[in-house]
Amino acid sequence: MCSRITRSVLFAALSCFLLSRTAFAQLQGHFSLEKEQFKVGEPVYLHFDLTNQGKEPVQFLQGNRYTFCGGYSIDVSTTPPLQHSSCDHGFGGSCITGMQIVAPGETRHETILLNYKHDLSRSSAYDIHATWAANYGPKTDDSPIPAGDQQIKVDDHLRVQLIEASGENLEPLFQSYIAGLTAQDEEHRIEAARVIGSPAPPFLEDTMVSMLDIPAARSFALLGLKNLNTPHSREVLAGIVQATTGYSYEKEKIIKYLADMGDKKYLALLLEIAQKQQPNQARDYVLAAARLGGEDAMPFVKSLLADSDPFSRANGLMGLSETGSRSAVPILIETLKNQNPDFGRLALTGLRQLTHRSPFLDGQIYQESSSRLYASWLRWWMLNGNSVPVYGPQQCGEILPLT
Repeated sequence: MCSRITRSVLFAALSCFLLSRTAFAQLQGHFSLEKEQFKVGEPVYLHFDLTNQGKEPVQFLQGNRYTFCGGYSIDVSTTPPLQHSSCDHGFGGSCITGMQIVAPGETRHETILLNYKHDLSRSSAYDIHATWAANYGPKTDDSPIPAGDQQIKVDDHLRVQLIEASGENLEPLFQSYIAGLTAQDEEHRIEAARVIGSPAPPFLEDTMVSMLDIPAARSFALLGLKNLNTPHSREVLAGIVQATTGYSYEKEKIIKYLADMGDKKYLALLLEIAQKQQPNQARDYVLAAARLGGEDAMPFVKSLLADSDPFSRANGLMGLSETGSRSAVPILIETLKNQNPDFGRLALTGLRQLTHRSPFLDGQIYQESSSRLYASWLRWWMLNGNSVPVYGPQQCGEILPLT
């Protein structure tokens, strides 16, 4: 009898295991490219197909495919990604998601424009590492949360070649997207604007300016003018800033764009706006002015460090690393002695960005008292300060140990 019970238990356990394996394999997904070779400036779409191979519908929560809420993680690079990169700052935020239902035998198709968040402006071979992950379960009628805890993760590696092309060769590729700007469907208008604004071909500069008058396309018009980065596009963006009174999210975004575009003609404008902000609202304006000005912005940034308002001092500490100035390093090292732990953490973050060095490479740096690290940083700077490079905010690189 005992042996029968044992066999029954084993059979039940094995059946449960096989059923769970079947449920796990119910969803199958894969990434693909339309072709292996594209022209520089051509829209490059990554395709994702998700198929329900089971006999029952399943559901999962998913948000916008162009945000982390969509479940995608995509790396595009001409070189292998660094294990510890100075550009790894993490991300955060909340998600707006909706319930997605996949019927038995159904295949869902999604496309992601790689040019939107990845630089594909050079002729080269690019490696693509794409993943998609989600929790899913059987379809339910009364629960907003997917039932069950099944998980799927799709992980693919692809390669694409970008070759040089003239504007004449690219113009026909964009005609359908220009027409899409006046489509009745708003989603169609948005995606057409995204395609035009992301690679931002020079022959469409006037089109991008006209897109400012299309509500669904305006944000991509701003992005396109920033990516284009011509004297006229910079003047258009600066004009919008000057014409906007008070705070607006769009104005703040354009100021960041002007900082990234690198024309110091607009430094006076950014400094003026940064100085007008209340300390607790000035952070992004200060960082933009510091990034654009570099060494020329150091007098303004250092003046914030002497301010009595703690927000101003914090803004100044964050602004130091944005200048990419060698003279900012000893100031941040001295800040490590500050008893305010927030100031100490800001100083450590700034030193990491400016020097691409860190006492720790495993995330423990913020668990240490900054004052305990003061001697190590001071010793390293005294021995190496005249010879090691100092990096600007857009110069990503490998983080090396502080030795």
